[in-house]
Amino acid sequence: MTTKVRNEPRISVSKMAQYVTSKAARQNQILRNAKFPPDYITTYYREAGDAIARFLASNMTQLSILDQAANSLNQKPADHIHETRRIAGNIDAIEKFAAMLDDIEFGGATPKLGTHNAPHLQVSNVSISVRPEVTLHSKSKTTELVGGIKLHFPVTEPLNEEQAGYICAMMHGFCDSHLSKDGSPFPGHCMVIDMASQQVYPGVQAIKKRMNDVKNACGQIASLWPTVTN
Repeated sequence: MTTKVRNEPRISVSKMAQYVTSKAARQNQILRNAKFPPDYITTYYREAGDAIARFLASNMTQLSILDQAANSLNQKPADHIHETRRIAGNIDAIEKFAAMLDDIEFGGATPKLGTHNAPHLQVSNVSISVRPEVTLHSKSKTTELVGGIKLHFPVTEPLNEEQAGYICAMMHGFCDSHLSKDGSPFPGHCMVIDMASQQVYPGVQAIKKRMNDVKNACGQIASLWPTVTN
């Protein structure tokens, strides 16, 4: 059920990546859901996201975090069918992530838990919610380096390589705008872990070109936003 309206243009980083790579009909649907967000969108994978982020931030050493989260979900009562499905979806996401551990590499970086209240990336009057679940930190011979990991869950919307590349580019932009105190953004530390496709997408090059595509799309979104109806 829709309970709120966003008067100012705002969109998640994953939806932004989908928007840039989609045709008009899908773009219109993305904008409607962004302006009139359903309640469940941001909370559906809450437990899985929290457990996976804490596990990654432990430098992937505390497998008990994943086990305990899955066990807790298995014992959680559900009052209705939606909650039953949500709990099952979270357990499935944790299990899929656990099967991907051999594919995750931090490149010598130190992981830290991200903040739930991260500022948005502002592009052409559009607020993009990037919010890295985990940040990555390392040091080259001359400077501190920083990046971030984005977790993607929805099983009905697996990312492809092109979309993941845009997310990595926006993560780079987020680090440049909001984590500069921690160092220079490093493409190799900006990655996406997609439970839906069970793929780990490493950082990309050609950041400038991708961000130019995002900028153009955001200009379109900002102009269309007042006309979007539910």
